[in-house]
Amino acid sequence: MSVDFYTLRKKGVKVFHRGGGIETVTFLQLVIRNALSQDAQGVIDVAIKSAFGQWETTRELPEMVVQVGSGGTPGPGSPIFRWGKSRRVYCFDDELLEPVGYLGERELSGFVFRTVREQEWINDVATARKIDEGGARVYKDFWAGETFKTGEEFLAYRRGGWRKPDLNLRRFDSARSMLSPKLSKIVCLIRFIESKGQCASSADLQFLACLKNKATQLGYSRRWEAAVE
Repeated sequence: MSVDFYTLRKKGVKVFHRGGGIETVTFLQLVIRNALSQDAQGVIDVAIKSAFGQWETTRELPEMVVQVGSGGTPGPGSPIFRWGKSRRVYCFDDELLEPVGYLGERELSGFVFRTVREQEWINDVATARKIDEGGARVYKDFWAGETFKTGEEFLAYRRGGWRKPDLNLRRFDSARSMLSPKLSKIVCLIRFIESKGQCASSADLQFLACLKNKATQLGYSRRWEAAVE
């Protein structure tokens, strides 16, 4: 499992809300890819020490951060997360919860705020284009092997025009052999939490979101959104 390591930088960018508000989001920058590798510990220690050194005179950490790559340059589509006063100056990517928004169109002095729903629609349109161009196969019914024939069909499904597949446990169990052992375990955990229904705690729901993100990181994002939602 690949886990990346990020630290806070004393650098940020302005975000303009459509209602007129302006806020600054701080960079949460990628420092190390695959931080679980055996030779990464020394580099992680140095990165943590450096990050604490930058923030040691600051009593409060930022409320919002934007995730950026190792180059430190944000752009449209970069996710924004809540950070909060009690958080550390570093984190691993699997500790991040769902984004609260994204950077949108670039302005002269910052970016327009883009909602989660707006970003999802942009991603869906890009996926639909790839379907029409033959560069993507997206499952209408993963277990039955049905795929969307056109981008228009896919967008209609995402808007609620298609009935989502009825994933009962029997069908799920019969299809587990199709998945990698790692993804199969993640799916089992997701199904277990979803089976709790309204009895699921807030911690359960946060863990559920992390599990779905991990499934996406494993390369099953297009199959996942069509098969598990």
